[in-house]
Amino acid sequence: MRIDQKAFDKAVRELEKRGEITVSDLAARLGVSRGWLYDNFPTVRELNQRLTDDGVIEVIENLRAEKPSDQITIGEISARLGIVRQTFSRRFSHLKKYLSPDADVFSPSSAEERLLVQVKGLEEQVKTLKEEYAAALSRKEDEIFSLFMRRDAEDFATMSMQSTIKKFQNQVEEHAEDAKKKTREVIDLRLQLAKARNQQSQGGCEIISHLQPDYSVLSEIEKPSLKDINKFFKAAEKENFEQAEEVIADLQPDYVILFQPFFSCDYTSIPALPKRGKVVLVESNVPLADERRQFLSNIRSEKIIGVCAQTSLAKTKLFVRGSKVPFGDEFISRLHANSMMPVLKDGFSAVIVFDPGVL
Repeated sequence: MRIDQKAFDKAVRELEKRGEITVSDLAARLGVSRGWLYDNFPTVRELNQRLTDDGVIEVIENLRAEKPSDQITIGEISARLGIVRQTFSRRFSHLKKYLSPDADVFSPSSAEERLLVQVKGLEEQVKTLKEEYAAALSRKEDEIFSLFMRRDAEDFATMSMQSTIKKFQNQVEEHAEDAKKKTREVIDLRLQLAKARNQQSQGGCEIISHLQPDYSVLSEIEKPSLKDINKFFKAAEKENFEQAEEVIADLQPDYVILFQPFFSCDYTSIPALPKRGKVVLVESNVPLADERRQFLSNIRSEKIIGVCAQTSLAKTKLFVRGSKVPFGDEFISRLHANSMMPVLKDGFSAVIVFDPGVL
């Protein structure tokens, strides 16, 4: 079937009637690949606004840098994302936990943790100063009223009254100035915190997107079987690769890094990254080379670096026990036994294999 602009527009309209629309949906509707759509209909990028958990979490974190968590509403988050509340509730309700003041989102560095502690401390100081100001004002009003009541108006010296009022005014102004100073410090620290969270760079390059498979659905299953684990593991990895293909097509990074920790470490353990340029970091635990080669073929990027962690089964099991996902020793043992290290002939421009060391 010949696909012209008219057929393309018709397919878009039909999909829009169903609600959300993705490039994958449109490609399936027209019976072509996503790559073909990108090459022949450049406007398809405008439809490629598929939100990820990381994108939603980033919006929540930006809002948390601007105001306390308890003042952030779902409607405000949805507006920042460009979606309606119903879409957020249907797709991202599991991320409401990040509105908790104590919630960790991007596992902040020690520097960020210190900023958080300072911000919290300064907020408490501002609150205390406001309370002290209100209490001092109330006490002074009572004192002045009592003076008027105790003294006869004829014996109450005008100069004494003016001196008392002036002293009170000076105290109030000192409290107000101190409160303003603390407030400015809070604002400055919030800006530093937001800047620190936005600077997700390592080795000189800029990591503009970090995609990870979402295995959290396994946590909702009571005592999942090995069959269940395999099923949801493969589904999560497939969805992660599809999202990565769309993000890479949109952002056109200088480098793509396929990081395979095989449940032994996180991306901060990577020993070396490019010294400059924009990087899309795709994290995956797929063990087979065929699946990696298919992904590399789909993204059609010239600078793809394979980074793989190689460690003992015992360390891998220990690392997984620290997560909240019930993979189980049997699944991890099979994955560890079947994992194939990336090699240049898979389609990489460079390959790094490293030992993550002690947990």
